[in-house]
Amino acid sequence: MQQAVIFVRVSKKEQDYQRQVEDLRAVAQSQAVQVVAEIAEKISGAKRNQDREGIQQLMELSRRGAIQKVLVSEVSRLGRSTVEVLQIVEELTQLGVSIYVQNFGIETLKNGKRNPVAQFMFTLLAEFARLERETLRERILSGMDEARRQGITIGRPVGTTEEKAIFLKKYTAVARQLRAGLSVRNTAKLCDVAINTVRKVKALL
Repeated sequence: MQQAVIFVRVSKKEQDYQRQVEDLRAVAQSQAVQVVAEIAEKISGAKRNQDREGIQQLMELSRRGAIQKVLVSEVSRLGRSTVEVLQIVEELTQLGVSIYVQNFGIETLKNGKRNPVAQFMFTLLAEFARLERETLRERILSGMDEARRQGITIGRPVGTTEEKAIFLKKYTAVARQLRAGLSVRNTAKLCDVAINTVRKVKALL
C-alpha cells in the first residue's frame, strides 16, 4: 500500500482548511492509500518554498522515502508562484513521489513514470494561479487609489490608537529629513520606511 501525505493550505489565519482535509481523506480512501501525515499551512502561496514550514516538512518526508504520493485539492494549494511550484514538482518527481490533484483528477507520475499531460497542466495551472493573484492585487491597489481620490483615508488614522505626538516621536529621523527639505521619496529610502509613513509624518508637521 502506498504511503501518502494530505497537503492543504489557506492564505489567511481566519480561513478554514478542514473541508480540504475531509475531501482528501475521501480521496485517499477511494485510492486505497495510507495517509501517514496531514500537513496544513496558513500562509500566502506567494511565499518562497524555503520560508514555508509545511513545504519543508513535505519535502523532508519525501527525501526520507516515507511517502510515495501527495494529495492536494488543487495546484494553487502548493503555491501561487509558478517557479516555486515547479521546483516542488520536479524534486518530488525525481524522488518518485507522485502528486495527485483532486479537482482535475491528474497525477504527475503514471506507473512510476512522468505523466507529460500532468506536467504540462501543472505549468499552466501554476501560471494561472500567479496571474490570478497579480490581478487581485492590481484591483485592490486600484480600489485604494480611487478611495484616496475621493478623500477616503486608507489605513489606521493617526490619533486613534496612536497619538500624533507619539507617532512623530517614533519617526523623528523622518521628520528631521523632511524639515531639512528632503523629498518624500528620498526620505523613505534614506530612513528605510514606507512612502505612506513619510506622507503621514509630513502631514503632521
